[in-house]
Amino acid sequence: MFEKIIKGITWKAVLLFSAIFGALYCIINFSGFGVAGLLEITGGPSILDFQYGYSSAEAYEMLTALGADGRAFYIGRILPVDFPFPVSYMLCFASWIAWLLKNIGRKNWLNYLLFVPVLAMLFDWAENIGIIVMLNNYPLLPAWALSLASVSSTLKMGLTVCSIAIIAILIIARLTMHFMRKKQNRSLF
Repeated sequence: MFEKIIKGITWKAVLLFSAIFGALYCIINFSGFGVAGLLEITGGPSILDFQYGYSSAEAYEMLTALGADGRAFYIGRILPVDFPFPVSYMLCFASWIAWLLKNIGRKNWLNYLLFVPVLAMLFDWAENIGIIVMLNNYPLLPAWALSLASVSSTLKMGLTVCSIAIIAILIIARLTMHFMRKKQNRSLF
């Protein structure tokens, strides 16, 4: 499956998925119906998605600080956008990884690097489910939902950073190969 994705990836697809990710990133973070809109309501407190590894007391404190209007905005405006958002960054990161692997003459086992952004997306969705349950049950925070959201947020963040690191390493490998070929070609003449 990954072999087909890597063989079929094009530069245009990478640019398209990057543009979609960039647009959704701006919407969820800077628009009036995203985090920026929530900050106008709350005057400062933000979303649990930006935290990781939080305790029950920390989650309760953050959700309390949002106030009733902030919690309603969070569940009604931000979380609906936060389900397609992980798909956008998964497609963006995976397309970059696939395109770079296609262009560096990789080993087959490297194809499994495409799992990293997919797992980040799945943990983001799990985090969102936990947050929805907590918001719907506030002021009670079910322990399973808190654990799901807290652990998933930590794993999502780690896998997202790994995805970006993989892309950076592959870009460096691609540039190194390019410059080595140029140097070899010059030495032949």
